[in-house]
Amino acid sequence: MKFIPKLMVAATLLACGQVMADNLLLQIQQQESGAAADFELVNAEKGAFAHQALSTEADENDLIVVGRDRRGRELFRTAIRNPGVLHAESFDPKTGEIEQVKKIKLPLSQFEVRVPDHANLNRVEILQPSASRNGFMAERSAFSFDRQTIDQALRKTESSLLKRQAFAGATSTMLLNTGPSANRMDIVLVGDGYTTAEQGKWAQVAKMIADGIMADPMFAAHRQGINIRRVDMPSAQSGVSEVDRGIQRNTVYGMTLGCFNTARLACVDYNRVHQVVDPITSPDGRDLIVAVANSTRYGGGGGPIATLTTDASAIELALHEIGHTAFKLADEYDYGTCDRSREPSEANATLQTNRSYIKWGSLIPGNVSVPTRAGSVSNGTVGLFSGGRYCESGMYRPTENSKMRSLGQPWHAVNENRIKTVFGQYYKPDAGNGEVRLTGTLSHSGGWNNHPQQVYRSANGGVFKLGLTGPSNADFELALYKWNGRAWAVVANATGPTSTENINYNGTAGDYYIEVKSYSGTGNYTLTYAFPK
Repeated sequence: MKFIPKLMVAATLLACGQVMADNLLLQIQQQESGAAADFELVNAEKGAFAHQALSTEADENDLIVVGRDRRGRELFRTAIRNPGVLHAESFDPKTGEIEQVKKIKLPLSQFEVRVPDHANLNRVEILQPSASRNGFMAERSAFSFDRQTIDQALRKTESSLLKRQAFAGATSTMLLNTGPSANRMDIVLVGDGYTTAEQGKWAQVAKMIADGIMADPMFAAHRQGINIRRVDMPSAQSGVSEVDRGIQRNTVYGMTLGCFNTARLACVDYNRVHQVVDPITSPDGRDLIVAVANSTRYGGGGGPIATLTTDASAIELALHEIGHTAFKLADEYDYGTCDRSREPSEANATLQTNRSYIKWGSLIPGNVSVPTRAGSVSNGTVGLFSGGRYCESGMYRPTENSKMRSLGQPWHAVNENRIKTVFGQYYKPDAGNGEVRLTGTLSHSGGWNNHPQQVYRSANGGVFKLGLTGPSNADFELALYKWNGRAWAVVANATGPTSTENINYNGTAGDYYIEVKSYSGTGNYTLTYAFPK
């Protein structure tokens, strides 16, 4: 096994030198086989769609997808939540508090990842991380497929695309359309157990779900960066299967309530969903898929595809699960299997008790004690509260109670900052003069973010203008990277002693990206940039 430090060199964060037109979609099936899992590349697409934001932050609940050249050098690296492991949660619909948590290994699952298609890409590896005794992450190579396998999958996809479209026979309607998928978070709603005669009912339910999600303050605040699509595909029978009640239904997506001996868990067949959704959406047009069962029974679930029913409380459950799926937030309750072997990768959980090293330390008021006693401050005040990420002690959360601890609660500041950062990776508003303005958060010293979501290609070159404004008590740095044909290289940087930095760089044509890094301190920042065409 290979041991790596928590922070990786920035050159591996973004793929080496490709723009949106040169990206790959890889759909991979994962099947549990004893102690290990078997992986298979089942589909691949290439085209003008956005790759997802690449991240090196990973923990034992993730899979790491790495691209390498012939010499084994990394071209890209991104972490995704392991779809084969489901943290099944049951909440009390009356109190919103956690009742049961169960870690389930799914016998069969499927996930997709969008990555840059580099000219030197020789193979793609899937790594499984695990915590080691010294606090670093150990990585085990679980699967590898070469460029020839990818090309074969591409040819297979091209020849079967029309057949897949005819097989699906589905239609879709945009419920919220604010702009192109390459620049938006796209939410897709699919309904299961709605017959042809019930498609009108499904349309009403989908609107209710969309309105419920957008009523959340954080989604409402980022409305301009969100698209919502309804997919219509009738089922042969009305309702869904309820395995614990002996009810079986023939439905298009095979949704089941009470699966894995968990009364409030809703499961769905990932493969069936993708068979219907993929032919009618672009690869970057299905960032978050939500499957809705034709049932008023309370239930739902997380994973690569979120699930819920039409119960009135299900929206809150869906938002909590979206907190995991879309924003990679940790559970803040203390029920479950505790792991304190290393600092969590999520923004809302920490082992640290020194104010200077706490991820959200800059948000803790000076008069709030650390650790923070429960009940000593009003809910929503940022502090360091004992208990979180399934641990009763030794693990800390930022507020006394939030949506990631109990349903019906606000997100609160730390989780809100993480959500803003994720939305910022999708939506790039134009300030009106060709300038892009976005916000982000650095949650620990030494941490960094990269912008924009895709590598930017300047066809003609010219003046690159960048401006950064951050906290007064922190030192953030700004750097502009360019691909030189062999590696990413810093072509301009600003490393003054404050968090206010500016770059004006006269550059040639090529591929570029921006790095915002914390030399010391944490907090929110605003980045503006204007790149030449």
